[in-house]
Amino acid sequence: MPAKPTGIARKSPPPLPVKPRLSVTSVEFQSSASPAYSNPADFISLSALGSSNIGVVGLKNLGNTCFMNSTLQCLSGTVPLARYFLGGNYRKGINRANPMGTKGVLVEEFAQVIKAMWSGQESIVTPAEFKKRVGEFNEQFKGTEQHDSQEFLTFLLDTIHEDMNIARGVRSKQIDTKSQEDETIPDEIRLQMAWNNYRSTNWSIIVDLFQGQLKSKLECLTCGTTSTTFNTFMYLSVPIPSHNSAGQKGGPVYLDECLDKFVEIETLDGEDAWNCPRCKCKRRTRKTMTIAKLPTILLVHLKRFYYQGPFKSKIDTYVDFPLASMDLGKYLAASGGRSDSNVYDLYAVSNHAGTLGNGHYTATVHNSSKKAWYNFSDTRVGVCDVNELKVCFFSPLACNFVS
Repeated sequence: MPAKPTGIARKSPPPLPVKPRLSVTSVEFQSSASPAYSNPADFISLSALGSSNIGVVGLKNLGNTCFMNSTLQCLSGTVPLARYFLGGNYRKGINRANPMGTKGVLVEEFAQVIKAMWSGQESIVTPAEFKKRVGEFNEQFKGTEQHDSQEFLTFLLDTIHEDMNIARGVRSKQIDTKSQEDETIPDEIRLQMAWNNYRSTNWSIIVDLFQGQLKSKLECLTCGTTSTTFNTFMYLSVPIPSHNSAGQKGGPVYLDECLDKFVEIETLDGEDAWNCPRCKCKRRTRKTMTIAKLPTILLVHLKRFYYQGPFKSKIDTYVDFPLASMDLGKYLAASGGRSDSNVYDLYAVSNHAGTLGNGHYTATVHNSSKKAWYNFSDTRVGVCDVNELKVCFFSPLACNFVS
């Protein structure tokens, strides 16, 4: 019998859906907080778009590119991001001198795809030029092989960030990183110092919308010495418990059980023990992980894929999650109770059906202007009944939440 998950009361496992399902591996949630990036005037207004069909189009499969199409549908459904690229003001933020980017080439192609998807003039968009450019900058996606949409999403957001990184190459004030290691300074001050330090070389709409911070703390179990670090994250990659709350192996679980597993306290020993600076040797150590700063849009990646030797396998466990009002306050390093910035609503899921060798990616996205959920399977587009959403969601890939 596995140990009771930390931080939640024992409850019955979620019921399995009646219909055949997919299996979620990554989720996008959005926070109610407003994006801090740039000027509000840079975001084209929804009323100026005019069309009632904005953002509801199919994407042509260019040879096993369903993983790319699924990702693009989720990003198109990320309204703050889409609105930013629908106007021309985003070009003012392109950093063509950044050697870590594509000199604006890929972000320009991404913007063209978003504009075509939101134009209301086409029912099917062919992202051929975008696919070509992606292959030029990443050999992994050059051919017609199937790929993990989570890997593609990570590459795409990282690339857009570097193309739009207005801090890269700008001489900024030297930041004292030594003070961040001083355990006598309050955590909230060191958290802000770490964030300011990161932002001194990384500042883009991707940072402001999708990135948060994790707090990791090590404590020597012999002398009590601690070491606290704050690291930036783009998405939470959470494990799926091997047993559910009823002790059933591979049985259905709730998303908060995955999050509980993510922040579960660890004891480091043996080869994994921490080299305590005070004891001057390796000691048994307690490691705790919490969320220090939540992003506006939260990407949750369910770790469904793993390796057994040279072979890649997939976990098919059913993971149930809320469609609205998911409160992450209890996972924050310093929780002050319920706050609007801690509560997220689901708006997009990247899905995968089938096996590792023979599968297909789709997307399920909420269209706020039409107050409806849509299923996107390459060129096929259809409304998803709200009563069937949980069934639609469970295929392997990614979820997006908005706070």
